[in-house]
Amino acid sequence: MAANPNDEDFDEAPAFIDMNSAVEVPDDTNNEDTMMGDEAMVDDADEALASKLPNLNNESSSSQPVIDQSKATFNSHTDAVYAVASHYDASSHTLSIASGGGDDRAYLHHISTNTATNQLSQTTTPLSHPHTDSISCLAFNTPYITTDVSGKVQKNLLAVGCYDGAIVLYDAANGSLVQVLEGPSDVEWTCFHPKGGTVLLAGSIADGTIWMYHAPSKSCLQVFVGHEGGVTAGAFTPDGKLVASVGQDGTCRVWAPKTGMSKHVFRLMESMGGGDDGSPGPGLTCLAVGGGTDGKLAICGGEDGKAYVVHISGKKLVATLPHFEEQQQQSNGNNNNNNNNNGDAMDDDAEAEPRSIEAVGFCPAAIPGTAHWCATGGVDGILKIWNLNTATSGGTAQLRQRCVREDVPSQSAGITRLTWHASLPLVICSYTDGVVGVWDARVGTMVGTLTGHEDMINDMSVSFVEGSGVGVVVTGSDDKMVKMFEYNP
Repeated sequence: MAANPNDEDFDEAPAFIDMNSAVEVPDDTNNEDTMMGDEAMVDDADEALASKLPNLNNESSSSQPVIDQSKATFNSHTDAVYAVASHYDASSHTLSIASGGGDDRAYLHHISTNTATNQLSQTTTPLSHPHTDSISCLAFNTPYITTDVSGKVQKNLLAVGCYDGAIVLYDAANGSLVQVLEGPSDVEWTCFHPKGGTVLLAGSIADGTIWMYHAPSKSCLQVFVGHEGGVTAGAFTPDGKLVASVGQDGTCRVWAPKTGMSKHVFRLMESMGGGDDGSPGPGLTCLAVGGGTDGKLAICGGEDGKAYVVHISGKKLVATLPHFEEQQQQSNGNNNNNNNNNGDAMDDDAEAEPRSIEAVGFCPAAIPGTAHWCATGGVDGILKIWNLNTATSGGTAQLRQRCVREDVPSQSAGITRLTWHASLPLVICSYTDGVVGVWDARVGTMVGTLTGHEDMINDMSVSFVEGSGVGVVVTGSDDKMVKMFEYNP
């Protein structure tokens, strides 16, 4: 977002708040040329994910050597890699990668291509801030920067978020420290404003707050208060006029960036309640925005095995997508011929069956023949493609494809991230067994796999080479490696 005094989304001279004065605000609704051509984090969120996942050690494949199809590998980290971000600059044929992990370190990597020889060169720069906990999230503002009203081009920035509460800004070109921002505890996610990249959001998994900063002035603009649990994901809408967030309290909340007011609260999972031991009920895990012809749809994935599609401006639940296959679990239970006591134990196991949705996304509207499609991916390892054009108000939508890998036992490899291809009807998924799979959303078949990791992929970032369809896939894994793959359809 350019620093424009006439910008309607932010005040010309924002009143920066006292951090001790943050209070809950009321809900006012009452309701490339082939482009090129580094101790594990132990926290509540990580333990919760581990408990939801099926057997992560695919023993049937452990005896087989993993074929490394990556184009580049960085082994800078000494512990699991939890976060990666990437950006490809077509003009310089350079890929910028940021990585962070359980070793409390963050790194900036660059891969450049010599167009004359087609040879790759790579560099790694350790980022200087001394963190005291695991790096949780990373974001570049490079895709969004513009020239401000003075004619000055804004700086390329990398934001690093950490569970120690630090949000650190670096120069994305050379890794030099720009600023350490005061923020919430246990930063879970961060993202830049899509109009100019000068405004930064960061959400807390601990205190449920969302902080918004103006990067050039290094000041806090707003603190959004309202979630009754950790904030698991958040984003600006594509036009930058609203903020959406989801949390462990089962709500999707819509905020006005300019005023800090809550515009609406979707209480999507309120009826689920909590456990008898006082534990919280299932929450929302992931979020994607920008769906629909007007770009105002958001999809939220839940620990209850459902995804919820809402219209942010219309304040309406559009569809509920039943990703988890309850019928299949019941069928498995009915096939058990053990005695009643064993049946009770089986019922307990069924209740604990992993069902969380870990990744969601909308198909880009520009892809022909796929209007109103979206995807959900779960710890069950299943990718589902839905057609929202058939959804009735609040009801389900047409399930177009159910994509299940045939190379691994059922539910042995869960989905951790998914990304739609920018110009083709393809979905790229990362899995807990270290594989990246590419699916044709039209017919539900796997059209490519990328291998090289020997353990769970925790995060994935995908860039696309404009005009070629080549996808540049960057992954971070429990095997301590950061890898870069190319997928050429």
